[in-house]
Amino acid sequence: MFQGDHWYYNIRINDYQLITIAWNLGLILVPWFFGWVIIMLYRRTGLATWWAKIFGLVLFLFWLLFIPNAIYVVSDVRHLANYCEVANKFSVCEQNVWMILFFYVYATIGWVSFVYIVNQLKNFIADVYGQLLAEVWCVLLMPFVSLGFLLGLVQRWNSWEAFMYPLNLKADIVSYTNDVHRFTNWLIFTIFLYILYWSGNVIFRPRNS
Repeated sequence: MFQGDHWYYNIRINDYQLITIAWNLGLILVPWFFGWVIIMLYRRTGLATWWAKIFGLVLFLFWLLFIPNAIYVVSDVRHLANYCEVANKFSVCEQNVWMILFFYVYATIGWVSFVYIVNQLKNFIADVYGQLLAEVWCVLLMPFVSLGFLLGLVQRWNSWEAFMYPLNLKADIVSYTNDVHRFTNWLIFTIFLYILYWSGNVIFRPRNS
């Protein structure tokens, strides 16, 4: 992903650049920031003016574009594949076994962050519009997040490229409705995203209150 002559570009774990970790963790903070600004905007203006409503809508659209980056971190456990330099019938290498916990902890950060960031706006919606609408919002949100995740992982889209190549993005989005393999991936990942979110709410409840 990152290219250059600096030494930190060459620090890798199983061909995974460590600088990418800093980049991905930084991207996690972006939707949290937009969510925080939305809440502050409402507290100060009540979204009573037309400019506040438009600004709030723009902020929410940016939040939607960047929220898939939080759960995307979970997918980086795939870099465990072939972590043994020499073939081993038990697929365990003593010199690299620490990678298992490394990528597990890294993925867990994405899971916890995703639950927290979704709940940041969910709690705001519940306070303003009621708990029922907040729950419905979460149900409708997950297919969008899973689609954004797949577009980033498989088609290699970045969030900001939605403004640069909207027609290309539209074509890839449509492909997830008319290609059976892509639709299956989208459906299954959405189901597991519900599981991750609702189980995370149970496990991390004290942190979300």
